[in-house]
Amino acid sequence: MLPISSDGVSEDPSIFLELEDLLADCPIPDGNQNTVKKSSASSQVEENNQDSKKTAHRFTERQRRQEMSGLYASLRSLLPLQYVKGKRAVSDHMHQAVNYVNDMKKNIEQLQKRRDKLRNITTSADPTTNAGDSPRCVKINLFKDGMEILITHSLSNKSFPLSKVLAYLLDRQLNVVHCVSTTTAPSTFLQTIHIEVISIYSTSLFSFCNSRFHYHEIQ
Repeated sequence: MLPISSDGVSEDPSIFLELEDLLADCPIPDGNQNTVKKSSASSQVEENNQDSKKTAHRFTERQRRQEMSGLYASLRSLLPLQYVKGKRAVSDHMHQAVNYVNDMKKNIEQLQKRRDKLRNITTSADPTTNAGDSPRCVKINLFKDGMEILITHSLSNKSFPLSKVLAYLLDRQLNVVHCVSTTTAPSTFLQTIHIEVISIYSTSLFSFCNSRFHYHEIQ
C-alpha cells in the first residue's frame, strides 16, 4: 500500500518523478510559442530585405562600372595616337589626357602671341617712295577655318608682285581659295587673299607664322 496523506493524496516520490518525465516529453503549449514564431518570421523578413539590398547594390555597381568603361573609351578616342601608343592602363590614359590638355594650352598661348604679332605687322613705305605714293601695309587676320591677308599699296606702284605673293603662299602649302583686288581710295589699292586651313594647328600654318611674313620679303 502507498502511503496516503491526510488529504487523500499519495506521497510516493516516484509518482512525481514519472509526472516530470511525462511533462518533459510532452511540453504543454504556452504563450512563448507564439513569440518564437513571430521572432522567426521577423528574421526571415530581415534576411529577405538584406538579400534585396545586396542585389540592388550589385546592379548599381555593375551599371556604374559600365558607364565608367564607356567614359574611359570615349576619352581614349579623343587622345592623339602618340599619347596612348603602348599604354593600356586606364591610369596611363588619364595621365596622358592631362598632358594633352596642357600641351594644347601651350599651343594656344603660342598661337595667340603669334596672332597678336601678325596683327601688328606693318611695312612702311621705302625711303625712295615718291611723295604721291601711299605706304604699303600688310595685315593678317586669323579665323577658325583659315586666315585673311590684306595688302594695301599705291596704285602708282605698277610692279606690285601679286603673283609672287601667291607663289610664296603656295610654297608653304597654304590653300588659297579667294583673291580679290579692289580700289579703296583714289590712289590706294587693296588685295584681299583668303586662305583655307583645315586646322589652326596644321604644320603649314605654323611654318607660315614662323616665317614672319613681310611684304618686302617677296618683292
